[in-house]
Amino acid sequence: MGKYFLQNHELPEPDAANAWFAYAEEHGIDIPKAISIWEDAATESGTESRRLVSAAGIIIETP
Repeated sequence: MGKYFLQNHELPEPDAANAWFAYAEEHGIDIPKAISIWEDAATESGTESRRLVSAAGIIIETP
């Protein structure tokens, strides 16, 4: 399991996900797309998705 950070503070994955989905909604990213990005960002190969998530101030460190 990876680690999740918001504004450089570690937080549980559900809290990070809530922040991501709030950001996505505010920026016109539809929910299915936001879910896909979030799930991919948690994988080792999800570099581009982690870049997108980082726009919300969320950093995901994969295991």
